[in-house]
Amino acid sequence: MIRRQLLRAATVALAAVLAATGVQVVTAASASAARTVYYDASRAGEFRTNFDQAAQIWNSRVSNVRLVARTPGNITIYVDNGWPRAQTTSLGNGRVWMGWEAVNQGYHRTRIATHEIGHILGLPDRRTGLCSDLMSGSSAPVSCTNANPSAAEASRVDQLFAGSRSTSVDAATYTWTEDSDIGILVVNGRPATENYPWLVYSSGCTATLIKANWVVTAKHCPTPSSVRVGSTNRSSGGTVVRVSRAVNHPSIDVKLFQLASSVSYAPAPIPTTSGAVGTATRIIGWGQTCAPRGCGSAPTVAHELDTSIVADSRCSGINGPYEICTNNTNGNAGACYGDSGGPQVRRINGVWNLIGATSRAGNNNSTCATGPSIYGDLPSIRSWINTQVGGLPA
Repeated sequence: MIRRQLLRAATVALAAVLAATGVQVVTAASASAARTVYYDASRAGEFRTNFDQAAQIWNSRVSNVRLVARTPGNITIYVDNGWPRAQTTSLGNGRVWMGWEAVNQGYHRTRIATHEIGHILGLPDRRTGLCSDLMSGSSAPVSCTNANPSAAEASRVDQLFAGSRSTSVDAATYTWTEDSDIGILVVNGRPATENYPWLVYSSGCTATLIKANWVVTAKHCPTPSSVRVGSTNRSSGGTVVRVSRAVNHPSIDVKLFQLASSVSYAPAPIPTTSGAVGTATRIIGWGQTCAPRGCGSAPTVAHELDTSIVADSRCSGINGPYEICTNNTNGNAGACYGDSGGPQVRRINGVWNLIGATSRAGNNNSTCATGPSIYGDLPSIRSWINTQVGGLPA
């Protein structure tokens, strides 16, 4: 009895020392507590190896859930010609499609597989644009080969599966990338009343010309091969110009495109401040103009909506010093799916000045215009933009 007590005490002491040095100790009790989630990759074809690798990655990063191959499984994996996507029915249960659309564009196969399984394990998309974030998905560059969840992502999965009963999560569908999954547009606005010379259409997103050869948009928007500058019609007019490179802001949802050649349109000036609460603003962009997700297609002509800046406290998860909380006019008009990165402007001495780039909903609601929206505060990062573009226009 004394020997067993001494052995138990020694084991506890060793575990404490190892934990203090960052080494994870898996005891028989903790291993037995892990929930087993079976995945069926029998329909995954040539991608089966990628899903086996994805399961091994998750098993090496988390301790409260174990992925094991079996037919049938809690997760059923398919292959088709669309975008990769995941459909969850409950935590640890659902379906995954490895879509050729992303593979053909050059996205890393095992990163896709690990990302989609991450959805089944309870993680939503977080389009940060960072390669280090597994759930950033397609917002990270095609060159990104990281297939490992970040420490925060792994910790969240362990939290969801912790204890004797796993946390309940809502059923949801996530798509690797598509126009209807990217960003923000205008619900209950109106067709553009002006021919904004600095307005830019950018492959399912909106952007703004800030210098003859530079454009600003949202970081989570894809980097296209070309953009259309100077037209409120996304399919005609203006000038189509090639994009030569992209530069992501290090902390907020803002990205710059350098154009391969300069255009003759007047860029939008960026002022030194965005304005106080109550400042009248306008948002502009293309995309669905009805509120529920996927309820309609993008209009050909950009829409606009007159809005105003409201208190940061009305937007959930806002980075106050570097983001703007913008009102959903009349409680039912505002940003929606289809066109992130679009301009938020305010009039200064009769001239539209650019203060924001559309980022995301401010109330975490999938139905648009049910709350204020969040915009990257461009005046707050004006010095960074000025440095990147080699000097903004005076």
